[in-house]
Amino acid sequence: MINNKTYLLEKLAQSKTPSEKKIAQYLLSNTKEVLNMTILELATKADTSTAAIIRFCKRLDLKGYPDLKIALAKEVFSIDESINNNVPTSFDFSKKTSVIEISDTILNITKIAVENLSKTINPDSLEKVVQKVKSCRSIQILGTGASGIVGKDLHQKFCRLGYLSIFNEDTELQTISACSATKEDVVFVISYSGEHKAIIKASNEAKKNNAFLIAITRFKKTDISKLADICLYVPDAESLYREGASLSRISQLLIVDILYQTLITSDYDHSNKLLKRTWESIDHKFPN
Repeated sequence: MINNKTYLLEKLAQSKTPSEKKIAQYLLSNTKEVLNMTILELATKADTSTAAIIRFCKRLDLKGYPDLKIALAKEVFSIDESINNNVPTSFDFSKKTSVIEISDTILNITKIAVENLSKTINPDSLEKVVQKVKSCRSIQILGTGASGIVGKDLHQKFCRLGYLSIFNEDTELQTISACSATKEDVVFVISYSGEHKAIIKASNEAKKNNAFLIAITRFKKTDISKLADICLYVPDAESLYREGASLSRISQLLIVDILYQTLITSDYDHSNKLLKRTWESIDHKFPN
C-alpha cells in the first residue's frame, strides 16, 4: 500500500461528496500556492468552508490544516527535492565530458525516475485500468515523439497478450482511428506534457463517442488529464532533462511494464500460454 498524501488526494478527488471533491481538485491544481494560504484563503479559492477543509483534513488522518500543508510540502515536493538534491539543473555535456561522467549522470537520472515514480503510482487506478482493458472490445494508443516510443512498446505488449490493439505512428492516422472509437473501446493517451495539440485533437475525437480514455501523463492538471477517465501519473520533473526526454520516457515505460505484469498475473495461465506461443512463433525456444 502506498502511503503518501498525493495518492490520497487523487482518491478523494473522485469522492461523491461535492465539497471534498472541490477541495481535492483545487489542491491538486494549486499545490504550491496552497502552501502560502491561510485556511480562510483556501476556503474562498476552493469555494467551500473552513469547516469542510477541517473535515477534509480528518479524512486524510491529519489533525488540522497546518498538518495538511506540512504533508503536502513533504510528500508532493519530495519529488522535486530529491531530483534537485541529486541531479544538476542542466546537462551541458561538452566534448571534454568523460565517459564515466556521462554514464554516472544517466544512471543517476534513471535511479531518480524509479524512486520518484513510487510517489505517483495509484494502485486503485491501475486495478481499474486492468479491468477496463480485459473487458473492452479494442484498444487504441495515442502518442508521438518520445511518448510514441512508449506507445509502440505498449502496443507490442498488448498484442502478445492477445488484445486487439491499434497504434499508428502518424498523428493524423491516430486522429482518424480515434473517430471510430466507441464506448466499448479503451484509448490510451500517452503524453508527458499533456498539452500536445495533435494528441488532444485525437483524444477529443475519441471522447465524442464516449470511448474510455486512460492517460499516462505527468502529475499535473493538463488538457489531457481533464479529458481522461483515469490517469496513470509520472513525476512532473521533465524540465531537468528535456534534451532527451529521459525522465518521462523511463517513467512511462515503467508504468507500461507494471501494467503489463499486472495483466499477466490477473489471468496467469492463459497469459503464459500466449506468451509462450508468440515467443516460439518467431523462432525462439521458450525456456522450461
